[in-house]
Amino acid sequence: MWKSIMKQKYPDPLDYQRFMGNFSSAVGASTCIVIFFGVHVIRVLGWRIGALATPAIMAILAIPFFACILLGLDSPSRLNLAVTIGTIQSLLSKTSKYALFDPTTQMAYIPLDQESKVKGKAAIDVLGSRLGKSGGSIVQQGLIFLFGNIINATPVVAMFFYSVLFCWLSSANKLNSLFVAKTEMRRAEENEG
Repeated sequence: MWKSIMKQKYPDPLDYQRFMGNFSSAVGASTCIVIFFGVHVIRVLGWRIGALATPAIMAILAIPFFACILLGLDSPSRLNLAVTIGTIQSLLSKTSKYALFDPTTQMAYIPLDQESKVKGKAAIDVLGSRLGKSGGSIVQQGLIFLFGNIINATPVVAMFFYSVLFCWLSSANKLNSLFVAKTEMRRAEENEG
């Protein structure tokens, strides 16, 4: 959706590519900076906060983004505002994913035995990731088919977006309980042995 409004703001392919190149550089730079702090965030605030940061950032910043689109992109100032908010949301979402969410995802495997690590990682990396991406693509194509373009489907996209974020937040909270219990159990076993 953000890329659709980017193409409205930058109809010239060269301008669009220039912006996206600058955006990718900004994501890389900000991720490097946040990685240094992310380690401390997870160590000080815990696994749960690190895992919940990405969906929380996405949820909070999506509100003004969707509001701009729902109010209409007919004026250049609203289009610029939607592009700016969308750019900030995408930048912070990607940065927090790379610096906080990805490390917490890998940390979730630490307290597991070797067989569970291998099977769990294979299931998540192969099935979860691929099914999630292909499922999202199918939903997006269906919405474009039904509504003509993704911008016209904004209310439905927002509903799907917040439904997925709710499931993500709930799953991360549940996984935190399991992670803490398994970590404590493993520590107790190590202390006994």
